[in-house]
Amino acid sequence: MAPQTRQENLWAIVLAGGQGTRLSTITHALHGRDTPKQFAALWGGQTLLERTLDRTSATVPRQRTVVVVPEDFRALAQEQLDKYPGVKVVYQPCNRGTGAGVLLPLAHVLANDPSAKVVILPSDHHVDRETPFRGAIRRAVMATDFASSRTALVGAAAESADTDLGWIDCAGNDSPLTVRAWQVNAFVEKPDATTALDLLRRGALWNTMIIASRGQSLWKMADRHIPEVSWFFRTYRELIGQRGADDFLRGIYPDLPVTDFCRDILQSAKGLVVTPMIDAGWSDCGTPKRLFRAMETTLEGTRLL
Repeated sequence: MAPQTRQENLWAIVLAGGQGTRLSTITHALHGRDTPKQFAALWGGQTLLERTLDRTSATVPRQRTVVVVPEDFRALAQEQLDKYPGVKVVYQPCNRGTGAGVLLPLAHVLANDPSAKVVILPSDHHVDRETPFRGAIRRAVMATDFASSRTALVGAAAESADTDLGWIDCAGNDSPLTVRAWQVNAFVEKPDATTALDLLRRGALWNTMIIASRGQSLWKMADRHIPEVSWFFRTYRELIGQRGADDFLRGIYPDLPVTDFCRDILQSAKGLVVTPMIDAGWSDCGTPKRLFRAMETTLEGTRLL
């Protein structure tokens, strides 16, 4: 990553709180127990979480990286995260959706640095070529200074008319920004085949759920769109570092409404921009088909070395 991307107030949030149920048969067969895919060594020895942290450290130092993981998998997560000293680990008492899954680590970031910028990265993705991946994140961070929402997404250049992915429609927009980014027109979740083909033809992007933003801007979006969740985390944020913070979290967390960060916040937000990630070989490994394709391309690349 170019040196200028290592801003002093740039933090990383790595989302590793999912249960990975769609790949549970595969991960159970590999590990002999229930293992969310982010903790699974699917090929090459490293887990998807470890690969994510290696990529993240090129952009953000470990001391400004926060990882959220399920309480149920504390021991497994700690075993892997002990390899990354300095990383802050936050344990999620239970899964209440990605709305809570983002606000929990964001509370820790803002408690430490109220002026922080953040990059949010899912932990279960695969990237074949890291240079374009890092470049897209660099441009997204830059774009937060120009977007009216102070929030930029990273969209992967679509390679097929996939009906099992979320799309970002940015077609027809000329960029008003000084970096390569476009205004977001709409989000389209898992379109039918005809719609997906139309999106592909018009240059829409796959939604990677990689987000760059000013931390306070994300929090204001949550206040606006999921206030019943954000009020709880505001109280928790004030308790961080004090006795009783963990008890407060465990006591109320299970009663939180289930919310989805993309559906309930981003899809309602105004002034979002997206920057394209081209030729990175990105995959969310969300289905067996995409997982096997990611494994195949990795093995092909290894044979060419």
